[in-house]
Amino acid sequence: MASDERGDGPIYDVAVVGAGPAGAATAIHFARAGLRVVVVDRVSFPRDKPCAEYLSPAAEPLLRELGVLDEIEAGHPARLRGFRIFAPNGAMFQGDFANTRDASGASYFETGLAVPRLRLDGLLVQAARASGADVREGWRLAQIAYAPDGAHAGVWTLTSSGAHGAGGAHTAVIRARLLVAADGLHSTVARRLGLHSTGPLRKIALVAHMRGITGLGEYGEIHVAHRRYVGVAPLEPVAVGDLCNVAMVVDERHEGRALAGHAQEYLIAALETFPRLRGRSANLTVERRTLAVSRLHVRAKRLSGAGLLLVGDSAGYYDPFTGEGIYHGLRSAQLATDVGLAALAEGNLGAARLAQYDAASRAEFRGKRAIETIIQSAVQVPSLMSHIAGRMNAHQGMADTVVAVTGDFQPTNRVLRPSYLLRLVL
Repeated sequence: MASDERGDGPIYDVAVVGAGPAGAATAIHFARAGLRVVVVDRVSFPRDKPCAEYLSPAAEPLLRELGVLDEIEAGHPARLRGFRIFAPNGAMFQGDFANTRDASGASYFETGLAVPRLRLDGLLVQAARASGADVREGWRLAQIAYAPDGAHAGVWTLTSSGAHGAGGAHTAVIRARLLVAADGLHSTVARRLGLHSTGPLRKIALVAHMRGITGLGEYGEIHVAHRRYVGVAPLEPVAVGDLCNVAMVVDERHEGRALAGHAQEYLIAALETFPRLRGRSANLTVERRTLAVSRLHVRAKRLSGAGLLLVGDSAGYYDPFTGEGIYHGLRSAQLATDVGLAALAEGNLGAARLAQYDAASRAEFRGKRAIETIIQSAVQVPSLMSHIAGRMNAHQGMADTVVAVTGDFQPTNRVLRPSYLLRLVL
């Protein structure tokens, strides 16, 4: 006989759907503020996920605030000093994080981190539990409903699809005043509420862990050719070994048939088509099978509603090229918590009040989206990408600036100002 948990217990202050970095961080912030928080995710942690697994330098203080940085460092992660970008004609420019300095002459950040999601996400979920959040894994969302209670409040009801056990099928019900959608690029919550639309980019990412690519050091590499690109980032210090993350992004319209059912074979063969990777993978071994994710361009019509906030990739995704999506997730969790805490304290979770999160997100990320759009346009024009690489190589300060901006610790207007853009293309 099916049993049913009717959800007639206490109403949670916050329910978070999705326990990845954005969702776990959101839960930690709310729970530490003394609120009753529940987090649900359809998978069990730790788990792998297709991701470039690079954390921009500005993510480090956020991880320290969340209480997981010491444990990450205990695992001896790779620290990246910057990035080397290789154009279609083989030209290269290098940007160093440490070369960008403040008014006193001190460098802002020395390195970024590379941490497998298997480890990072597991640590964040543990931290969410330790903060007092009720974390439920293997929880599949079946139904979602909102019942308004006046102009400024209401209750969300989430129902699981049911899990079969010794007592039959068990359906769980969760009720909460504030719902945070953090269930990723293909968010079930955003889709059910009609908040997502597919953007015009048709990108597929192929991600694997590999050994045997020669010439790796303390820099991440991004290679551009044939209107596609691949990022190669060490996952362990050079003194330890050569394990690296290989993440290739291709156009589904041009490459979809070629890789269908053969993602790993396609990825390995395609490495040889990049001029500055050719001949570097003769002794290649795949340490973790190739994972794939498609539809890498999703737009969110809005980031909030009555009793609702969207964080991380659920708030929209545009292939970032330089892979700073984890920082975006952690930072959006902070912004959502700031607005959500104030709204809950006021007892006003109306759409107009929570729309302050939309405004904060636009102010925080709009410039980065503009830069990502410019970069994606350059990737599609090989001659332009090669020209830009030449300009960057001739002016080291320009290269350091763009790497610092994409590393999230310099304002985007350092790149978007007309004088910088003119020097880049002329």
